[in-house]
Amino acid sequence: MRTSIIAPTPPDVAAFGVRALSAYLKQHGKDVQLIFLPGGVEKLKYKTDYRYEYEKSILEQIVELCRGSELVGISFMSNYLGRAMQLSEVIKSAMQVPVIVGGIHPTVMPGECLKFADIACVGEGEEAMLALVEHIENGKNYQNINNLWLKSNGQIIRNSLSPLTQNLNDLPFYDFGMEGHYIYDNIKKSIEPMSKELLKRSFPLEPHLEGTFNDSYKRTLSYKTMTTRGCPHHCTFCAENTLRQLYKEQKYLRKRSISHIMHELLWVKQGLPFVESIFIFDDTFLVRTNKEIQEFSKEYKRHIQLPLHVQVSPATVTEEKICALVDAGLAFVEMGIQTTSRTGMSLYRRKTSETEIFDAARIFNRFQDLIHPPCYHLILDNPWESTADKLETLKTVLQLPKPFWLKRASLVLFHGTALYQKAKKEGIIRSDKDEWDQIYSKHLHTPKGSYINFLFYIAGFSYFPRWIIRVMAQPVFIQLFESKKYSKSFQVLNRIGEGAIVLSKGIRSLATGDVGRIRRYFQKLFSNT
Repeated sequence: MRTSIIAPTPPDVAAFGVRALSAYLKQHGKDVQLIFLPGGVEKLKYKTDYRYEYEKSILEQIVELCRGSELVGISFMSNYLGRAMQLSEVIKSAMQVPVIVGGIHPTVMPGECLKFADIACVGEGEEAMLALVEHIENGKNYQNINNLWLKSNGQIIRNSLSPLTQNLNDLPFYDFGMEGHYIYDNIKKSIEPMSKELLKRSFPLEPHLEGTFNDSYKRTLSYKTMTTRGCPHHCTFCAENTLRQLYKEQKYLRKRSISHIMHELLWVKQGLPFVESIFIFDDTFLVRTNKEIQEFSKEYKRHIQLPLHVQVSPATVTEEKICALVDAGLAFVEMGIQTTSRTGMSLYRRKTSETEIFDAARIFNRFQDLIHPPCYHLILDNPWESTADKLETLKTVLQLPKPFWLKRASLVLFHGTALYQKAKKEGIIRSDKDEWDQIYSKHLHTPKGSYINFLFYIAGFSYFPRWIIRVMAQPVFIQLFESKKYSKSFQVLNRIGEGAIVLSKGIRSLATGDVGRIRRYFQKLFSNT
């Protein structure tokens, strides 16, 4: 029996969920086919209320690839809901086969997903998928499998959740093999069997410091992985907290052993020789103890010896941990700040203090000759923050030691979060149209056009004079320009700035002979997925 799993993903096709499922099913001798549809909304990010539509030729190819499968799965995040609905519709209209959906959106909105799919997987899916496959193989009724919601005679069956897998070492590595994998090829404009060249082309390019910050321009092909499941934080803008509530009284944050991680990375070095760096995509890698970080650094330096990229949160950063990682090859750090206003921090339930943020930033700054400038994450467009709240965060940003850069996100009120419930209660989200505008068709990394957001934009340029931004943030200018009538003007300025950055990167890429980066940009821009 063959199971086909379709993954509409961001451009880098890390797709941890489907790769974990595939590896687990294959470990148990099952035939699995993965179909990756990498793509973003780059060309749509300034539009609102759009409905993404795959081209007819792509849908026809997907149907042909899935023929003969006895189960078809679709794994997706909330901002890919429209694509998942379209994929499910075309599969169900062309084939008599059950369609199961999984991922974060089906986990928090299983009932909604049963409007277009037959089965919704809630929570972690390895055991549930294996049980479902075996029931279908043996012709058994699968209505009572844990973690699955499904329809029967017009009623929804809501099965209980199985306990979380506590020992992550029992799980196989993510399936980054080629066998049975297909991917949409932006050059051929068709779905092709996975090859090392296509996989290589799909890997993200991450910063790697060579020389000083000013002359650094090297980007490395990076392998993404995760070494934990769960998150130590309880942020109200994130669905992780909802997942935590699903598994009350269980240990939610779980870690793979250092030995298990090293075995995976050694496989990567041998099996994917084009990989030039490692990106550990844990919510906060430094949640590990100092002893664990020391052991990881020692083994990584001994066996892997590739530039390392990690994500952290301020409260977990210590000089001892960073020093060990730098010695092992740390090249780049991303850290979530989100907001420093009292209103925002209380609303997000983030207990990070400004002192912890500045302490972490100063630690990174001490290693500025050895690592790429850190990236700090901010969340803008919070409808509950006042102008004064936003300026409070801007003040913090302007005090951070340079160099650094900013990743600015626009707050999305995702289903399954406390903020979504608050927005519904207060009338910020009232209708299905509001949900499409504010959730499903909203571009996470495209903040609204506004004067204050523009100040955050230019604050992300480390060598833009801080005194000019402080002058621009004076009340007289805020009162004059922080108005909806200027919204489009600042969005245009933002687009001009982005265009200038892309142009400068293109010129520098040509100057350094990095034509591959230019090709990647246009492939992403003109993607049909």
